[in-house]
Amino acid sequence: MKKWKNGGIIGVKAAVLAVTLTVSALLCACGSKEYLKDIKASDYVTLGNYTGIEVNEEKAEIDDSIVDTYIESYLLPGFATVEEVTGRPVQEGDTVNIDYAGYLDGEQFDGGTASGQSLTIGSHTFIDGFEDGLIGANVGDTVSLDLAFPDPYPNNPDLAGKPVVFEVTVNSIGIRKIPELNDEFAATAGTAMGIEDCTTVQELKDYLRERFEEQEELRFETAVENDLTNTIMADCTFKEPPAEMVERFVQNITDVQTAQAQVQGMTLSDYMLNYYGMDQAAYEAEFQSNALTGAQQYIMYQAIADIEGLNPTEEQIQEEIDSRVEAYGYESEEKYLESVDEEMLKEQVMRDNVMAFLKENGKITATTAIAD
Repeated sequence: MKKWKNGGIIGVKAAVLAVTLTVSALLCACGSKEYLKDIKASDYVTLGNYTGIEVNEEKAEIDDSIVDTYIESYLLPGFATVEEVTGRPVQEGDTVNIDYAGYLDGEQFDGGTASGQSLTIGSHTFIDGFEDGLIGANVGDTVSLDLAFPDPYPNNPDLAGKPVVFEVTVNSIGIRKIPELNDEFAATAGTAMGIEDCTTVQELKDYLRERFEEQEELRFETAVENDLTNTIMADCTFKEPPAEMVERFVQNITDVQTAQAQVQGMTLSDYMLNYYGMDQAAYEAEFQSNALTGAQQYIMYQAIADIEGLNPTEEQIQEEIDSRVEAYGYESEEKYLESVDEEMLKEQVMRDNVMAFLKENGKITATTAIAD
């Protein structure tokens, strides 16, 4: 089902494309200096100070208004139903069921035809003029819409700026009905969300609040770790890391972004252009830059681990494997190990050890803020 909408989240570039390392399917060893085990970290980095680092990060307080806003703005609308109406034409806010066919130079174009499509008028899901052009139409009417695709049009650059005609038939008109927030809804939503023993509104709110608090704690810890890493790196002197190691990090980032693109039903190139405004040359340069930074970070972590005796034990590695097998739902440890790079897993556990040490030996403060 093709939907026409101009753009995406454009302009969110380098900050969003931070080095992503927690992936399950990684490269197999193929270079003599691809992994940290293959090098002596101190040959590639001269450490500066890494203890007593001061970090101050905001930590949002999750209050009732956050939960209430989520329920009203997202959860309740997510369970809305459409009640069919008759005897009047399409109005703003209606949800219509339509068939349509798009024509370019008199010929139907790929992706421009659909049947039984649900569309809310005013949602701006389709290109400008499409939804407004249906206002006033009655059930059974076929409306001809003379429109033009926006320029630029990242979803399909070949259609950018092109004049097109859509023939649209209105099959039905409906009104979205938002359910009432009561215990019955809480039970229904709880079941759909996999919440055990959720039978009241208060139990639903308590569950959501706990999830928001967990998310904020994770966000806070990630921000602290980033601050620690950046501060320590700024006091280090690096030599060029092994090319094989940097290439491994490039591949990791490429794999993660490709997987995210596939979730959206897009190629990597289309995904990067649509969501980040980057063409292939730009995102490949960004991946390379982030990979270099990632390799330097892990070399730095390894150098600290070597000095402080923080390299993971076999017991720690096994605990991590057991945890992932359970968390990811693998039927056995053997099945999990078939899909994971064990050396990368060991590097990640080493990093976790180093981070725990840095936090324990740092000066971490949290400034309370009210969440928006």
